Amino acid sequence: MANRVGTVFHESFSLNRPAMASILALTKTFGSVPNFATIKRETVLGNNYIKAMPRYAQGCGLVTADSLTVLGNHIAKADPTLSCLSTHWLMHYHLSAPQGPGPWFWHYLVTRVLKPGYEISGHHLAQELAHALREHGGTRLQERTIRTTATVFIGSYAKPEGLSAIRLLQQVGRDRYLVRQPEPVPLWVFAYALVDTWRQLWPDRVTVNLASLFEPGGLSSIFFLDEASVDQLVVSLAREGLIDLYRVAPPYQLVRRWEGDPRGQILERVYEHP
Repeated sequence: MANRVGTVFHESFSLNRPAMASILALTKTFGSVPNFATIKRETVLGNNYIKAMPRYAQGCGLVTADSLTVLGNHIAKADPTLSCLSTHWLMHYHLSAPQGPGPWFWHYLVTRVLKPGYEISGHHLAQELAHALREHGGTRLQERTIRTTATVFIGSYAKPEGLSAIRLLQQVGRDRYLVRQPEPVPLWVFAYALVDTWRQLWPDRVTVNLASLFEPGGLSSIFFLDEASVDQLVVSLAREGLIDLYRVAPPYQLVRRWEGDPRGQILERVYEHP
């Protein structure tokens, strides 16, 4: 499991792509994640932004504690402003993956609370977070911190400078948001997530059950996909030669056809048509 960012990593700020883009650019320029003093000197970001945005970049899978990731390296070249739909989905995936670098609560809210067609509010999410904290058995947080964290989460999807290309949340009133059926996840973004998940959860396995994608908190729920949509995606990836798909009799099987780490090649496909 990747090293997760902490629960209150956000310093009360929602995800801000322009600020994160400046962190990504500096990391590419200097060859490592810049320290506070360097970010202060090279950007116009305020002190708390300087603390929060490298953590967001880490939670989104763009950097480690030290350097660019495979994903961050590709995005720094192909989409340095972090504007493309594919980039938004890739950052969402890493924030939300159960084995990912995002804060633990992100996965919880995305896969267990956000349901397309339902309305949510900051108050509702704060209640869910408080419940999750009790269930998770983590550090006890003040009520104000929980409310702020819920607001930050909503803003990361609802604000234009957040992951807005996904079109997941639509404001319908004061502190009321409709969870929409988001923009469809692009095929090669799904491929990247499938390979990354496989590497994390089943590194020594060549075959997994297709049903694994529908387990609670799995890829289908992270990307808000129904069975027909997942079926279409895996059939397309089988046609592309990434996997084999066996559906003669249940349990249906996915068989990986890649060797090593193909995420770099997959990201080339992602950014052919981002």
